[in-house]
Amino acid sequence: MARLLNAQDARNVFEEILVANPLSFEALFENALLMDRCGEGEAVIRRLQGALDIAGEENKVKEARDVRLIMAQIQFLQKNVEEEAKEQFAKYRELSPKKFEVEGYLRTSLSRMKLFGSNEKS
Repeated sequence: MARLLNAQDARNVFEEILVANPLSFEALFENALLMDRCGEGEAVIRRLQGALDIAGEENKVKEARDVRLIMAQIQFLQKNVEEEAKEQFAKYRELSPKKFEVEGYLRTSLSRMKLFGSNEKS
């Protein structure tokens, strides 16, 4: 039960950040991981699509690229690595500079999650 409350507390914090800055990479990414972990797979994709729409409306190319990357990562975690995920990764690679600061951040978190299932201690 405590774990569920901690997850909800974290969600509340991420949502507060996203109200102030709907394209915050860290908040979008961590919230997406948390939503996926809580079994909200379809909702997380809708949430990210909303952020992608905002980035498009505001002509924020870097932020749109970041959201596409998060979407691809979530689809990968969901084992939904068919055409959509491949397409999102291809867009990221095409648009991403060689030394993109977010890539290391993603690899660390995702590697930990794939290996251990969670960043939390039992």
